[in-house]
Amino acid sequence: MIRPLTGRGVLAWLLVFFGFIVAVNVTFIVMSVDTFRGEDEQKPYLQGIEYNRTLARRAEQSRLGWTADVSATRQSNGHVRIALALKDRAGAPEAGARLSAELRHPADENRDEALSLVAVGGGRYEADAGPVSAGMWDLMLGSTDAKLPFESTTRLWVP
Repeated sequence: MIRPLTGRGVLAWLLVFFGFIVAVNVTFIVMSVDTFRGEDEQKPYLQGIEYNRTLARRAEQSRLGWTADVSATRQSNGHVRIALALKDRAGAPEAGARLSAELRHPADENRDEALSLVAVGGGRYEADAGPVSAGMWDLMLGSTDAKLPFESTTRLWVP
């Protein structure tokens, strides 16, 4: 025997349906907020305030014409060696630069790794990263000397 559909039955069906929709939406929101916070810079407001200074540094870097050729190789112990050659506009090696470097994963900042670059001569610098996973990474380079503006971001395939 089929029971007749009453107002209470319709209300129950509506509450279950919309309750399910709300539960799924809350689950998706919590999962997305926990996995990615949505910003790439730690202090985007301060970065915006310093924008004119950043443009001046980039113009000076363009005038100097420095470039960095970057490569990555996996060592036998599983670690990754990052090598770069720093050159001026004429292609001559730039030795003696003080550089900072960070290997950033494009999707997960928890996997980022700070690197310690060591000059090996002739404008070449090397750093050993830990056992990072294979794939695309971003190498962020910057000069630690305020008088020599140099910044570089290179998308790098790590084997």
